[in-house]
Amino acid sequence: MKQLFFACLVLACLLAACTLPTSGATAEPSITPSPFAPSAATNTPAASNTPLASSTPTITPTPAPQPAGFTSGLLRAWVQPVGYIADQCEYLAKRWDPDGSQPGTVVAPIMYHSILRGNAVPTLSQDINEVTFYRIVEVARELGFEAITSQQLVDFLHTNTAIPPRSMLLILDDRRAGTAQEYFLPLYEEYGWRTVLGWIIGDTDQRTGENSSESLWDWIERLNDTGAFDVQSHALNHIPIVGGESAEFLRSELGDNIPILEEHFGQRPVAHIWTGGNFSAAGVDMLEELGYAIGFTVYSRGPIQFNWVPQGEEERAIGKPLLLLPRYWDSAAELNLRQAAEIGDAAQQFARANYAAEAAWFAQNCGGELPPLSAVFDE
Repeated sequence: MKQLFFACLVLACLLAACTLPTSGATAEPSITPSPFAPSAATNTPAASNTPLASSTPTITPTPAPQPAGFTSGLLRAWVQPVGYIADQCEYLAKRWDPDGSQPGTVVAPIMYHSILRGNAVPTLSQDINEVTFYRIVEVARELGFEAITSQQLVDFLHTNTAIPPRSMLLILDDRRAGTAQEYFLPLYEEYGWRTVLGWIIGDTDQRTGENSSESLWDWIERLNDTGAFDVQSHALNHIPIVGGESAEFLRSELGDNIPILEEHFGQRPVAHIWTGGNFSAAGVDMLEELGYAIGFTVYSRGPIQFNWVPQGEEERAIGKPLLLLPRYWDSAAELNLRQAAEIGDAAQQFARANYAAEAAWFAQNCGGELPPLSAVFDE
């Protein structure tokens, strides 16, 4: 009977497709994989720590434009201001140095020769009379000009060293000890104005001074001892340099006077006044080789500013502006001083208006900041 029951049970299980339990084992349900379930071999990517790329574009700063330079409508059409400092960063740093000269500082060199008594009418273009001379002094004082020396001008031109905002260089050409004593020594005694003497060596040792018992050397040395004068080079024999001269001649005419000037006046000349205003490219090269810092023509181009020398085509062709500086003629100095003052004022206004552009360019190109405008103009 038991055997029949067991056979029936086996048949029933086969018909029901069931699994018989094994003795001692735990039964687990059979799981049929779903066609929509992920495969067991599929890996879910881990979260990344790399930030997503931004969709905001990178902005490149717009380069500051090169600052504009100052010019003046008071200059003649053929005259152009020329710079001499190639490094713009160096120039701007010195231009805006609070301890230097303010932008707009001008220097007016004035050329003198003979001064005639009273209101005598000059017969030579380079001469003036006493009336004109004292009127120039009056205008200079009215406009606030102060006289400076050759070395002060050199320092200003090279490093923007502080000088009066309206400066002038009084330059008396040739061996005119009498004129120096009578007209220019009193300016030093009254106003502290020193005068540059363009001194020719030549036959100075053969000439007499103020009286027959005194040599010209003794006379000029005595005047120099007053402190009123700044003796500079006007060549050895006063021979014009017109081009075509040999190197030996140029070295002698422009350089053999240097030790003589040192002997009599105790200092090496830094300035040369070109004889008759004539010069050549070779002459300028020799002047540079001999160590002169500045040189003066007889061209009335305009006032000088830091890194700003007004020149005509003849001077520009040589390319060494500091050795071919302009000079005003005394016969027109009243008008020229007024123009120089006007140009200086306009240059200062331009500097103020252009400061932001210069500061922006400096910050982008020079690795620093310009001092604030208030520090330069004491505002």
